[in-house]
Amino acid sequence: MALVEGYLNEVGSPKIAITVRGARGDLTLDALIDTGFDGDLCLPVSVAIELGLDLCGVERIQLADGSLRDELVFLGEAGFGGHPLEEVEILLTESDEALIGTGFLKAWKLTIDFPAQSVTLQRSGSPP
Repeated sequence: MALVEGYLNEVGSPKIAITVRGARGDLTLDALIDTGFDGDLCLPVSVAIELGLDLCGVERIQLADGSLRDELVFLGEAGFGGHPLEEVEILLTESDEALIGTGFLKAWKLTIDFPAQSVTLQRSGSPP
């Protein structure tokens, strides 16, 4: 499957289903595509606990306001639409919203068509 489809939510934010795997199993959830986040994935704490993610270290991150903060980094696997899962670094959030960052999208072409209300991801090098 070369193309993965998402959607624009009620406020026009792009979302797509992603499957995440940890030591305790898999979970598929809709996540916000956040082009301002350069990491791989950010998950709510409750989801990380449910999945049993492995702690791999601490990373200094810069927030949108320019401040720096040390964050715990976890390892898991994630993927879209039946594509093989890939190892990803996962940060945690107190929010209920999962975020997909540009770090995880490096091998994907993202198209957001606001008039058509559509979001698509195409694996780079895949036929349409």
